[in-house]
Amino acid sequence: MIKQALALTTALTLGAFAAQAESMISTNGLKASETAVSVGSVKADKDGYLVVHATDFTGTIPGTVIGHAPVKAGESAEVSIPLERKAKAGAKLIVMLHEEGDNNTAFDAADKPATSGRGPVQQIVTVE
Repeated sequence: MIKQALALTTALTLGAFAAQAESMISTNGLKASETAVSVGSVKADKDGYLVVHATDFTGTIPGTVIGHAPVKAGESAEVSIPLERKAKAGAKLIVMLHEEGDNNTAFDAADKPATSGRGPVQQIVTVE
């Protein structure tokens, strides 16, 4: 009985550590203007990029990449992502975390979206 309780406690503790290690983009401080997106904090398992995608008419499906900024593994705060083209007020954008795929330190097609247990690590933001 004691061994089972100890095993359960260990499993729950390790599960909590694993959950804390997941990549994520916080909604706190997430803002978009016509020329940039600001991310208050991001946690990345690997070096990569915060990438801004335009969306389809529903505002939920990522489309063309319109901006990106590098992030290091670990936690980063106050990341600003300049947009390569102006976004319209009211438009929805998707901020997605991509992982460096070919160690060349340049955002390119080899840098695939980071995923968690729920799919791509992303947040939707509306342009103010």
